[in-house]
Amino acid sequence: MPYFEYVAISFMLIRFVTSLHCDIAFMESKEGKLKIANCQNIGLTQVPSFLPNDINILDLSENNIKNLSNYDFERYGILEKLIVKKNKLHHIEDKSFVGLNRLKILDMSENKLNLLHSYTSDLFLPLVNLRNLDIRRNMEQQSDTNLYHYPDNAFAVLEQLDFFALDMAPNPSFGKGFRRLKKLKSLTFELCYLQYLNNSVFENFSSNINELNLKVCRLHLVHVENDILLPFPKMTKLNLDGTCMHLKQALNILSPYRGKRFKLINFGGLSCPAFNNENYTFVVTITKEMMQYLRTICVEWLDLSDNGIVDFEEDSLLSYDRPECLENIFFKGNRFAFSKGRQMDELKSFLQNCKNLKTLDYSYIPVKYELSNNDLDRNIVHEKQQFESKSSEVIILPRSLETLLLSNVLCYDFQRIFLIPEGSNLTNLDVSFGFSLTSILFQKNSSQKIETLVIDGHPYSSFIVQEELMNNGKIKTFKWRDASLYIHMNPENKHYSSRIQELFKKLKYLEHLDMSKNSLWFLPANVFESMTYLSEIRLSKNLFHLVPRQIMDLTNIKLLDFRQNLLTTLDKNTRVWADSMNQQHGLSILMEDNAFECNCDNLDFIDWINKTKVKLDSRSYKCTLVNGSLITVRESYEKMHDLFSHCESSTWLTVASTLLSTCFVTGFLFLIYGKRWEISLFFYQKFRIIVKKKYCKSFKYDVFVSYGDDSGPWIKNYLIPKLEHEWKLKMCFKDRDFLPGCFYFDTEAESIENSRHVIFLLTPSFKSSEDYLFAVERVKHEKRIRNIENIIVLAKDISLKDIPTELTYIWNYVSFIQWPDDTDDFDIMWQQLRLWVCSDLM
Repeated sequence: MPYFEYVAISFMLIRFVTSLHCDIAFMESKEGKLKIANCQNIGLTQVPSFLPNDINILDLSENNIKNLSNYDFERYGILEKLIVKKNKLHHIEDKSFVGLNRLKILDMSENKLNLLHSYTSDLFLPLVNLRNLDIRRNMEQQSDTNLYHYPDNAFAVLEQLDFFALDMAPNPSFGKGFRRLKKLKSLTFELCYLQYLNNSVFENFSSNINELNLKVCRLHLVHVENDILLPFPKMTKLNLDGTCMHLKQALNILSPYRGKRFKLINFGGLSCPAFNNENYTFVVTITKEMMQYLRTICVEWLDLSDNGIVDFEEDSLLSYDRPECLENIFFKGNRFAFSKGRQMDELKSFLQNCKNLKTLDYSYIPVKYELSNNDLDRNIVHEKQQFESKSSEVIILPRSLETLLLSNVLCYDFQRIFLIPEGSNLTNLDVSFGFSLTSILFQKNSSQKIETLVIDGHPYSSFIVQEELMNNGKIKTFKWRDASLYIHMNPENKHYSSRIQELFKKLKYLEHLDMSKNSLWFLPANVFESMTYLSEIRLSKNLFHLVPRQIMDLTNIKLLDFRQNLLTTLDKNTRVWADSMNQQHGLSILMEDNAFECNCDNLDFIDWINKTKVKLDSRSYKCTLVNGSLITVRESYEKMHDLFSHCESSTWLTVASTLLSTCFVTGFLFLIYGKRWEISLFFYQKFRIIVKKKYCKSFKYDVFVSYGDDSGPWIKNYLIPKLEHEWKLKMCFKDRDFLPGCFYFDTEAESIENSRHVIFLLTPSFKSSEDYLFAVERVKHEKRIRNIENIIVLAKDISLKDIPTELTYIWNYVSFIQWPDDTDDFDIMWQQLRLWVCSDLM
């Protein structure tokens, strides 16, 4: 065969194999069918030349391309969209884009292109139809505050451009070449080192610009002159999110837009504490003068989040000439409350006039912590009597409201009640991690449209079982995270477990359930019985060792999240169910950061992980070998013969050893039967020695006392003098021995574990104490593992029939003392107590 034929064949093979890396697909659009070449993240170092020449979209993002060479794209003459973001581009030759006269979108963001040197006056000449150019996130950090002259001649040829995204230097200068971009409507600066904005900085840009994004300029405090936006009379979207400009300056630059209409004004995060000074303090009080321009603007979306606002003057923050324009307003991350009197009246008037308000965000508001020991009501829904007795504090929300966000509000001052009126359009309610006197009251039928409910951080309370809220039958997304649900779903806590089941039975149309970060290891039986539409379950950051069998009864699951649990494997039933769900409608399972084991018992699981068509978040989960070393599941699959070749032989060895051991055990039992009386006498003697050694075990405390709030004086005046001073025992009780700053239940569990005996001091207030259930459960656990010698129930001023039912589960282990009313019987009771707690000292 001639040499040139060998070369041709080799070339065609390379072309075929390499093209397999790029996915070719079709997509329907308004212009018709588009052909897409997806070459994303395949390790390319140059522009591929092996793709079909009739592609419309080429995605080269997340590769290692450093240079664009002349005529790299010439063969792709009908290309309309080119994406080269997230590469290592630092050089582009002048004729790289020759042939791309149909290109409309070019994305070269997140590279290393030098704005001053990479763009020549000839580079963009072929791109006569380019409308969208994105070159942001290329600039290295700039410390030079001298004028930075942007290469206006390079961009001037892009006369069809209507969207332009680039980086912002500390002291920018945009030349006259930008005047030719007359069709430009949207201007975005994202990687931003801005320090100075004078009135002339935007003067050469088109007056047709209606959207300006100047985001995350946090390296300097931006000094702004008031008339910088005069060149943009048609502005309708202004986004300054995260730019350290200070809210006071931002409100002043709105002067050209008095009485105008805006779709969006985003002034979130403008007051930066790092640049706090006398003129622009982080602590902001909104004045009437600051709001003089904003109040006249008809704005649909207004974001004033995270600006250090602590107060507002009369006729300022909540005063707008056209409040009916507002559809979405955000106050989150500030520090102001709506105080009684004038501010409360202004809030009521504001909400009454916002006829079209759809979103109200008053979340992440730290105002006042509760420092006293009063048991304040933190429930979200309060009884109707509270509403009637405090009508002056009721804030009626507009019926148009669709999203209400009141999460992370810390405000203990006075009662505020947000009233959801009848006929409300509320669909999204978030009251997570709220510790305040801000409450919500639902009128009849006002919760009928709620589809998303978020109550993160709230333990089981009357709020979540309120009939008006839970019986609406429309809730589709329910998030209940970080709420210590393990206490209420404990199988031994039948009371709360049954109430949880009753609650879940009401969620008949639920589709998305999230109970992450609750230390759950168990789910009540039939907990998902009524949730026939459930498609997504998130149970990450819990303590599950196996996927609960209750999930196997569900037939519409599309996503399971079990990340950061204690799973050691997926059993056969779970794997079969997962494959079945995937065949029906597709299934994704997330299982990173578990305790998987790679051993002989898990060979089927290892094989399944690498072969299943279920979409997993990884095929390389970490697992532990028998010798304790870590390896990935993929590695164990690839080295299965080397790692687990002994498993089959060990099976036969197990059979043989089982038979041998059976014969041995049978003979041994005959021997024991023949010597049974001698053996009994021997173990009786040894048992006495063991018992004696057991009572010599070292404990930190002799007695732990669990009690209610009304028992403090009796313990101080009677129990401590008797046990500690007279009997020389060491006691542990919470008011004296629990150190501040530590997690309460961890401290209590550790104290019980380190105590020889436990006394439950039952008084009328014992059952109302917050921790008595936890103490009972912990004592039950310690008794089960034989770590506690005596459990003593001392009933004082309470009858036997009033003893909490939870104690009945450990009644077989309890020594009971009914404290007498007659003082003559005290000595007998003390002697009885001493017999139980001092038997090793007498």
